[in-house]
Amino acid sequence: MGNSLISEDQKLWLLIGAVFIIAIIAFWPLMTVIVWAIALAVALMPLHQRLSRRVKPSISALLLTLGFPLAIMLFVSAASVVVYNEIEYTGTMVSTLVEGFSHTGFATFLPTFTAAQLANMPQTLIQMLLGAVLSLTENPALLLLQVVILFLSLSMLLYDGEQIWASAMRNLSPKLSAAVGRMSEIAGNTIYSLIVIQISAAFLSFLLAIPFFSLLGYGHALLFATMIGFAMLIPLVGAQLFLLFFILYMLSLGDIKSALITMFIGYPLLSGWIDFYYRPVMMKRRVAVHPVFMIIGIFAGVPFMGIVGFILGPVLIALAVTGYEIYSEQTSSPGEVYEPL
Repeated sequence: MGNSLISEDQKLWLLIGAVFIIAIIAFWPLMTVIVWAIALAVALMPLHQRLSRRVKPSISALLLTLGFPLAIMLFVSAASVVVYNEIEYTGTMVSTLVEGFSHTGFATFLPTFTAAQLANMPQTLIQMLLGAVLSLTENPALLLLQVVILFLSLSMLLYDGEQIWASAMRNLSPKLSAAVGRMSEIAGNTIYSLIVIQISAAFLSFLLAIPFFSLLGYGHALLFATMIGFAMLIPLVGAQLFLLFFILYMLSLGDIKSALITMFIGYPLLSGWIDFYYRPVMMKRRVAVHPVFMIIGIFAGVPFMGIVGFILGPVLIALAVTGYEIYSEQTSSPGEVYEPL
C-alpha cells in the first residue's frame, strides 16, 4: 500500500478541528454567552493581572467574576430607582411632547398612543418597560442557565486564559506566531476599548449632565443625567436621540431659548466632544485601527448578529484591517518576519 497523503499530525489536527466544529454546532444557542464571557475576560484581564500580585489568582478570578456583575447590578438598580421615582415627570414629558407635535409633520415619527394611554402616561411607560424586560426572559430557566454558564466561563477564562493561550501558541511557526500574536493583540485592545472606554464615556457624560441640567433650570437634573448616561452606552446615536427628545419637549412647551442652549451648548458638552474626540482618541491609543472602522463594525454587527454584534462586529472589522496590513507587509517584504505590536 502507498504512503498516506495525510500525515499523522494532520490527522490529529483534523480530529481536533472536527470535535470543535461539532461542539460549536451543538452548543450554538450558547455562543452569545461564550462570546460575552471571552470579551469580559479580555477587558478584565489587566485588572486580574494587577490584583493577582496581591492575592492568589484563583481568588482574584473569583472576586472579579462576582464583583463585576454585582457592580453592574448596583448601577442599574440605582438608575432604576431614579427613573421610577421620576416616572410621573417622565410621563408628563412624553405626553406633552406627543400632544404638542400631534398636528405637525413630526407626528409621523412619534409613537402612537391611545387617549387612555396619554391620560395615564406613567402607567403606560411602566407597562412598556416591563414588556420589554419580559420579552428578554421568555424562558427563565434558560436565562438562569445562561447566567451560570457566563459566570463559570468568565471565572475559568480569567484564571486559565493566559495559560490556554500560551499552549495554543506554543507550536506555531515564527511567522504564523507573529501574525496571530499581532491579530490577537488588536482583537484584545478592540474589546477593551469597546467595554471600558464605552463605560467611561457614559460616566463622563453623566457627570457633566448634572451641572448642565441644574443650570438650565428645569430641575430633575439627576433624572436627565441618568438618562443621558445610559443613552451614551449606545455609540454615536444614543445621546443624540435623548437630546433630541429633550429639545422637542422644550419646543412643545414653547421654550425656544432653552432648546437653543441645549442644541448649541448641551450637545457639544454632553455628547459631541465625547463622541468625536474623547472616544476616538482613547480608542486610538489602544487600537491601531481608524475609529470609523469601529463605528462601521458596531452599526453593521448589531443588526445582523444581535447584541453579540456589539463585540463581534468591531473585532471582525479590526481583524480584517489588520489581516490586510499583514498581507501588504508580506507582499512588499516577503523575506522579513515581523514582530507583534
